[in-house]
Amino acid sequence: MTVADVSASKFAHAHASGDDWRRALAACGDALSAQHAHGALGLIYVTEPWASHLGDMAATLQSRLGVPYWVGGAGMGIFAGTTEYHREPAMSVMVTPLRDEHVAPLDSVLDEASAFNQATTPWCRMNAPFLGLVHADPRNAQTEAIVRALMSDDVGGGFVVGGLTAVTSAPTQLAGSPVTGGVSGVLLASSVPVAVTLSQGCTPIGGLHRVTAGRQGLIAELDGRPALDVLKEDVGELLSRDLRKLGGYVHAALPVSGSDMGDYTVRNLMGLDPAAGVIAVGADVNPGDGLMFVRRDPAAAHKDFNRALDDLKRRIGPRTILGGHYVSCVARGPQMFGSVGGEAALIGEVLGEFPLTGFFANGEICGSRVYGYTGVLSVFLDRAL
Repeated sequence: MTVADVSASKFAHAHASGDDWRRALAACGDALSAQHAHGALGLIYVTEPWASHLGDMAATLQSRLGVPYWVGGAGMGIFAGTTEYHREPAMSVMVTPLRDEHVAPLDSVLDEASAFNQATTPWCRMNAPFLGLVHADPRNAQTEAIVRALMSDDVGGGFVVGGLTAVTSAPTQLAGSPVTGGVSGVLLASSVPVAVTLSQGCTPIGGLHRVTAGRQGLIAELDGRPALDVLKEDVGELLSRDLRKLGGYVHAALPVSGSDMGDYTVRNLMGLDPAAGVIAVGADVNPGDGLMFVRRDPAAAHKDFNRALDDLKRRIGPRTILGGHYVSCVARGPQMFGSVGGEAALIGEVLGEFPLTGFFANGEICGSRVYGYTGVLSVFLDRAL
């Protein structure tokens, strides 16, 4: 299969904010027209106040620019190049130069069986391993199962990136038209050159432990010892004196099986029982599972994001980044990177400036997992890795 030639055309990008979404959309349309935007796929992200207008926005841009398929959603904040919008009505719009054969619409998938059917369509069989760029409803408990089914090995598999959208009374996902309730977005053919990196945003404390007693997230023993004793040993004497200080700072981390990058999913510590030595974590953890503890603070987030960006830069080598898509946890942003725009600026500092869009999510999707406190950056390249 030949690699898609996307280097001949630009990824066009525009963003705007204000009190009137129509005026902001018109400004974005003017900017995209001036960039001669064209292609089969457009991306729209808005902050929550404009979620109810996603359908009208897509229809207007489709008519004006001739871009047939639009996907996107509403986030707690959005990315627009090196700019971030958080507490104001705003939109970030990108047009990709991809052709019709490079993309396959993914309507709202509500369950695992429907996802498997989607992953085994003729287009998926011909274009695997594809990249799924998706948006998910946080109220759907099957999201992770849906994502895994989309990556079915029966047809060569795939890789999924995206995030959980904001929850409002209006549909917060766009897949051609406004949708809600499931996982939606677009599938990109394997011929489209894309590279992905994941930033965990945390730093491990201590080593990997094995759950030896407990069930469904109530952990009585780690490595045959009282779980709380192990936690105290890992965090050190200072924090052990006042366990209330662990809240929001120390979390549980579950290693991702089969990962060659040491990836893990982070879950909250939900409670501690000093008398029984039991800890509770926000995940279905059972005997035999691996678990470690991590700290989450600005220094850890900044250090790991630099690591992820440096690794991506090394893998890209001499290739040119044409455009990018970034999903970050709503709990990162200014509180972890010092100021509004700090996270987006760091991407530009390490990788250089390029058209970038994306959103702050209630959970991030990378590979076959739903993460928390992470950042998932996908970049379109001029040629394959």
